[in-house]
Amino acid sequence: MSWWRRISFQTKLVALLLAVVVGVTALGYALIKLSVDRALSDLAAREGRAYDLWVRTLIVRYRGQRGTLEGIAQFLEGGPRPLGFVLADPHGRVVLARDPSLLGRTLSGQELAAGIKIEFEDGTQWTMVPLSRAPPAPLYDRFMGMVNRSLWIAGLVAAALALVLAWLLVRHLAGPLRGLERAASRIAAGDLAARVPAVGDDELGRLAQAFNAMAESLEQAERAKRQMIADVAHELRTPITILRAAVEGFEDGVIAPTPENLSALKDKIHLTARLIDDLQQLALADMGHLTLRKEAFSLGDLVADIAAMVEPQLADAGISLATEVAPEVPPVHGDRQRVQQVLLNLLANAMRHTPAGGAITVGARRANGEVEVWVDDTGSGIPPGEAERIFDRFYRAGNVPPGSPGSGLGLSVAKAIVEAHGGRIWAQNRPEGGASFRFTLPAG
Repeated sequence: MSWWRRISFQTKLVALLLAVVVGVTALGYALIKLSVDRALSDLAAREGRAYDLWVRTLIVRYRGQRGTLEGIAQFLEGGPRPLGFVLADPHGRVVLARDPSLLGRTLSGQELAAGIKIEFEDGTQWTMVPLSRAPPAPLYDRFMGMVNRSLWIAGLVAAALALVLAWLLVRHLAGPLRGLERAASRIAAGDLAARVPAVGDDELGRLAQAFNAMAESLEQAERAKRQMIADVAHELRTPITILRAAVEGFEDGVIAPTPENLSALKDKIHLTARLIDDLQQLALADMGHLTLRKEAFSLGDLVADIAAMVEPQLADAGISLATEVAPEVPPVHGDRQRVQQVLLNLLANAMRHTPAGGAITVGARRANGEVEVWVDDTGSGIPPGEAERIFDRFYRAGNVPPGSPGSGLGLSVAKAIVEAHGGRIWAQNRPEGGASFRFTLPAG
């Protein structure tokens, strides 16, 4: 069947539709002809029996008027249809038949028993024996001929009409499919801007919409990949340039290797290492290989440990920290270190946007079978229209001052970790001012 695979889809569809139409037309013709033939055969049989009864009456009257049946054959030759019986005398000899070879033949008792008795006035009994197959009447033959011609004409017209409709259907199907093929080939060649026109609201239209949505996603992913590469290069270039300049300064004796200079270089190295670690975690999350060591742990204890860890830094910045973990919060089922990283990233983001004298609140409560955690601040809040993009990689909100620390990956990493736990994370502005970052985790 390799030849069938080489035939185009359009030819296959037309051939299959035409085969179905021809098959249905032939089946319909056979069924209609069978039904008409049977109905007309029954009608002809009934008419034949009625005609035979009329001929029987005519024979009785002919014998009564002339006293003999001589000449009855010539008399009946002018009838509207051939005889459907033979007439036998009282001795069983055939005296009247449409077939001359039957005249004079003596019928058996079984054949006579199947006939109809005719009793004349003189007391003699003659027998009308019906023939097994009476020839159809000429009217029947003409009618069946007309039916056959009409059915053939109707079948040919139906086949021609079906072929035209099949061709129109194929054009309706093949045109959009060829457009999809061309667009897919362009995308495969790297042209991610390829789209197909909308063709309606049917299955083909929805297929075109899905294809365009897929192409749009691919284009956005490609743009995001290129932007990410550019951002990574930019984020790595700055600390590496500083480190290279410092090392060259040490070599040339321009910069003294004092503890302060070495500490500044150490900070740049830590920043670069964290950027690389964040990128690695995001890559693992994209591939579904982010390792999670899940266990049940107390969220209240985790929040307390984090508060003790960051309170000195917050105190130096003049920011107060409050914790609001509800007593009824159940243990959380997840990776404790990963969840700690999420909270630290959210706290670092809150610290960057909260001025001195502000406050940060870390809280948790039970909600709909899950545990909802939040980090609120009294900072400048989220600019309008940026709440959906704030978790994008390397995205920095419009209210972040230039040169502020951070690579723009902290919130992306937090989102990846939360979603790996089966939770969700979102950001919103607080009515009283500031931003609120919230995420959910499964209860243990």
